[in-house]
Formats: sequence, C-alpha cells, structure tokens
Amino acid sequence: MAYLRTNMETDRIKWNSRHAEKSGHNPPDIYLKRFLNELAGPTVLDLACGRGRNAFFLAESGFEVTAIDISDTGLFSLHQENLHRKLNIQSIQADLDEMPEILKHTKFNSVVIINFKPAKVFLREIHKLVADNGTLLWCSFNELKSRISGFPPEMALQPSEFISFYGFKLMDYTRFTDESGERDGYFFKKIS
Repeated sequence: MAYLRTNMETDRIKWNSRHAEKSGHNPPDIYLKRFLNELAGPTVLDLACGRGRNAFFLAESGFEVTAIDISDTGLFSLHQENLHRKLNIQSIQADLDEMPEILKHTKFNSVVIINFKPAKVFLREIHKLVADNGTLLWCSFNELKSRISGFPPEMALQPSEFISFYGFKLMDYTRFTDESGERDGYFFKKIS
C-alpha cells in the first residue's frame, strides 16, 4: 500500500505541475464532439478530466457531469471555470490506478475517457460504472504517438487493443491524427 500511495503522490505532483503551467481551456475533444449525440444520458462520468474542457462541453450540452482526476490543481481550475460558466459539474479527486471507493456503487449513463489509459485493474471493473444500455467513449494516444514523440509506450493504445471489451458492444473504432497527435477512438454500448 505504501508503493501505491507514493505512486499516487508522484502522479498528483506531475499532473499538478502540468496543469499549473496552463491557462484557459482547450476546446473539447474532436472524437467526443463526433459522438456527442450518441452518448446515453443524462449522467456522464468524465474520467481523468484534467482542467475540465470536456466536462464543460458535456455540461453545456445538457448532461449531468461528474468529473474525476488525481490533480487538485486541475480540479481547482475546473471548479473556478464551473462557477464562472454557472454550470453544475460535480468533481472528485481520486487516484485512478484502481477503482476509487467513491465510484464502486455508482452507475453513469455514459463514461468518457480522453487521453488516458486506465490501469488494467481499473479496466476490468469499468463496466460496473456504466448503466445498462449506457455508453463508453474512449479516445487516447496510440503506439504511433509513442514512437514519434516519446509518449510512454505503456500508456499508449495498441492497434485494435480493445475491439473486444468485456460487457460492451463495439460501435466504432477509429485510428486518426489530430492536432494533439496519433490517437485511437472507441465507442461502445453496454450489453444488457
């Protein structure tokens, strides 16, 4: 358990530093925009939300958003902008190396994961977060980004890595390049 706490603290410090260097908020993710009207609602979990760019987009599109991240600096920025925009985004600070206790008995109509690859222990349980007939949208950097930019290979999605994913039916799998780099996008519907 000491290793997990140390790793969590290291991750929190790293992400706090990255978020502290930024100002403003980037536009929402292109893959999320593409599938916005396909997301089940009204509740959405934005997993590894960072400073909240996608949470804002979802809330402004009428979803009830819960945003979770390890970075208190990122969540502070989200909170400030949430107040400014007069939105009602709920935020949670938690390590995402394992399923946070606070989420273990909660279901969302949709879960959105952008530019993050959860640990395998978390992935094995992600279906428990999605309500029956709900959706999971996941888009992150792939192995090409890793080869080109030095992005950590263990965090990169591999070609077709999650075509079969426990409890979900694949609706879309797309490999593409955008302004942030080489990415894979998955859109799933939960099997009832």
